[in-house]
Amino acid sequence: VETVGFGGAPAEDKSCLGGCCDKLKNMDPGTLSYIMKVINIVNAVLLMFTGIWVYIGGESSLNVLLVLASLYVICFSAILLIWELKLECCNICFLKNMGFMFSWRGRLLFFIFVGTLAFGLGTVGIVIGVFTFVNAAWNVFVVCFHPEYFERLRETAEKELRDAMVSEAAKFTANNADAIGDAALAAAEDGAKDQVDAKGWEGEAATAGQSPKPAAAAAGGLPAGWEMRTDEHSGTPYWVNATTGEQSWEKPT
Repeated sequence: VETVGFGGAPAEDKSCLGGCCDKLKNMDPGTLSYIMKVINIVNAVLLMFTGIWVYIGGESSLNVLLVLASLYVICFSAILLIWELKLECCNICFLKNMGFMFSWRGRLLFFIFVGTLAFGLGTVGIVIGVFTFVNAAWNVFVVCFHPEYFERLRETAEKELRDAMVSEAAKFTANNADAIGDAALAAAEDGAKDQVDAKGWEGEAATAGQSPKPAAAAAGGLPAGWEMRTDEHSGTPYWVNATTGEQSWEKPT
């Protein structure tokens, strides 16, 4: 049965769920990012409290596994808190050791991992762990339901990653300026040497490409052993074979 309004027009869907979904879909990405950031910060603080509660709550006797689990939860939740606070001084550390934090999928899996550790910390840990899983599902829903928020999230993560890489590159250059200068000088010298070697090879190739003149041509076109001489009285040339002693007034061929 179709619900109709005044004048036979279909009644608009005024359900609470539909209204909330419409508000979420039309929400400004900046406002939604702020809300999600606050929720994630609260989640990180609750996880940290769960780890601390093991020592002050006295809910169960301490043992090695419980102490280790609580320390892991405290440390990992502190990492999540620092990330959500967007401390730029820590981005380089994230870049070097936890690059997956620049991906929303990586952060989501990290949240779930820490929430799983919290389940082993007693009743409080179970409650906060369930809240963490619900928060993870809520993050996935918002990312899939609000494309503009997802795009803003992606652009922000890429900018933070790019800034961290630029900062690290500048720091490395400043700390290794002398080594970089020496490397550049060595590269320039090697390049100049390669050019000289290339020219030398070209000259040798050009020389090798020229066909050698026959020995006969070098001797004026005479056969081997013959040489030209001039008669002292008449100035007439004649030819002598230095090997056999043979003489001739005609040029030998």
